[in-house]
Amino acid sequence: MSKNLRIIGALAISGLILSGCASSGYQAYIKPGTGVDRANRDRAECDIEANRLFPSANFPQTYPTGNIGYYGGGWVGGIGIVHTTDVNAGMRNQHRNQCMRVKGYEPYTFPNCATDQMAGHSYAPLTRSPTPSPTICAVKVEGGGRTLIDLSKPL
Repeated sequence: MSKNLRIIGALAISGLILSGCASSGYQAYIKPGTGVDRANRDRAECDIEANRLFPSANFPQTYPTGNIGYYGGGWVGGIGIVHTTDVNAGMRNQHRNQCMRVKGYEPYTFPNCATDQMAGHSYAPLTRSPTPSPTICAVKVEGGGRTLIDLSKPL
């Protein structure tokens, strides 16, 4: 296989993998009636505790690329791809979920709002944790975060 075909194939596979990473929803912890500030403080407390109990433990792994072979008295070849794995990430997430459940929250994934659903209207971010309904969805906000809105309550 020619080098160009390998590059094109790698780019195509990368694109497919990245498109599968696109978020299809916004995961939040809900406790109907709880203010956003209170929920954020509770989440921060659980994050701090989870990070203290299960600190980041990254282990690098190197995967070779390109043609590797023995040439002129030494090994030559492509530069390796370094990937790190945090072996404690799963335990941190599990502890965070348990901590939030103890505080009375349930994890819930809200759908992302579609442009046609918003129909050019503006909406205020919800200030209290909502009860899930078909009119609640997540929108991107300036700065890269997300917030929940209620499509039945345009401004």
